Formats: sequence, structure tokens, C-alpha cells
Amino acid sequence: MNEDIIKIEDLIKILKNRWKMIISITIILTIFSIIMSFYIISPTYEAGTKVFIGKENSKNINYSDNDVNMYQKLLKTYAEVIATNNLVKKAIDKEGLDITSEDVLKGLTVTPRTDTQILEIKYRSKNKVLARDVIDSITNEFIESSTELIPNGDVKIIEKVKMPESPVSPNKKMNIAIAFLLGLMISVGLSFLLDAMNNTLKTKEELELILKLPVIGAIPSELV
Repeated sequence: MNEDIIKIEDLIKILKNRWKMIISITIILTIFSIIMSFYIISPTYEAGTKVFIGKENSKNINYSDNDVNMYQKLLKTYAEVIATNNLVKKAIDKEGLDITSEDVLKGLTVTPRTDTQILEIKYRSKNKVLARDVIDSITNEFIESSTELIPNGDVKIIEKVKMPESPVSPNKKMNIAIAFLLGLMISVGLSFLLDAMNNTLKTKEELELILKLPVIGAIPSELV
């Protein structure tokens, strides 16, 4: 029990001796994260829409279990179709957007929603107007070309694309919190490492432990 208390006291002493270094490193990394998040890293915006894949619009058409399963499986096919260079290029050319299809595909994600007939299309860009326009053009082109794949199919937009207001990245709060914790961990770890590399004897107990002899007298540090 005494050994455990001594070890804890030693750890606390190490941290007290290095508190300036711990605070300095933590503050430096936190300030660096703030500068990067607010002034260096350009914000990225995300625009998205949702489309429903089903039968041709008719009041008399009912869905059987086989129909639902079929359209759910078709979602993966449609997702692959949307993320093709040909469809994307045709879409942006029609709208005259100043971006290449290759660049669009880098920020485009098409996700079939599990156990639904809904397809989610998202695009990320540094320009929020461009993000909205790209999604609009791709969705319109997909709806036009989808009839060639499934003639009696019906693709409906169930969530219109909106102008993204807030950026999705960088996550400023999270970046600052991570930098603070990382600075704390690095500085504390460095404190223990420097102490472990220090071979000088700091207390009379350490000297007695090594020499296996009692210390008869000591000179106060004020007189050294």
C-alpha cells in the first residue's frame, strides 16, 4: 500500500515539475487547431436529394412482395448507373457547369437506403452553389435515362435539393477538442519520458535504496 502511495506521489510530483511544459504544448496544439480549422482549411458543403424507385404512377397498381424485393435490388443497379462517368458528364454538360465529370465523381456518393425503395444522392464541394447545381443536374439526367432501363418504372424526387448553409467539414469543435486532448496526452507522456531518462538522484530515499546505507545528513537546497 505504501509503495502504491509513493508511486502516485511520484507521478504527481513529475506533473507538478513539468506543468509549464504540459500547459505550453497543450495550448500550442489547440491554437494550431483553431488556426487550421478557422483560417486554413476551406469549408466543404454537401448537397443531397432522395429519390423513390417504384412502379409507373397509377392508382390501380399495388405492390407485391416480389415487386418490393425487385425494386430494392434495383437500387444498387441504379446507384451504379448514377455514379458513371457518362451520366455525370452528360448532366453537367447540359447545365454548362464549370467542372469535370472526374472531379464530380470524387465528391459524389449514391447510397441505397436499407430495406427501402429510396436512393440517396449526395455531393460535396467547396462551392455550395455548385454542390446544389451538380445534384440537380445529375438527378434530372438520371430520371430521364432511368426510363430506358425500366420502361414502366417510376422515379420520383421525394426530397428536393436545398442550398447547403452550414459546411459539413471541418468540424471545428471536434478538431479543437482532439487537439486539446492530443496536446495533453503528448505533454504528459513527454514529462514521464524525460523523467525516466533523468538518471540523477532526486531524494535521499533513492540514494539509500541504491547504496543500501542510511543517509546521515543532508545539505538544504537553499545552501547549495
